[in-house]
Amino acid sequence: MIAHINGRLVEKAPTHVIIDCGGVGYFIHISLNTSSKIGNEENCKLFTELIVREDAQLLYGFMEMAEKKLFQILI
Repeated sequence: MIAHINGRLVEKAPTHVIIDCGGVGYFIHISLNTSSKIGNEENCKLFTELIVREDAQLLYGFMEMAEKKLFQILI
């Protein structure tokens, strides 16, 4: 549903980022691998995977498409 997010990095933690895209802040779960590759860039693009469950809607982000595909295989 959401293929990627490209915007301004507002907040970065080891397990998540918040990216401002068009005035909306997206909370995106990330791996430690992606966290190390993001660095402290002002703008970034993440490939995303939206997981919808009964109790939550979770957005996961990846710097590389290969990591996203591995995630899809694992889930």
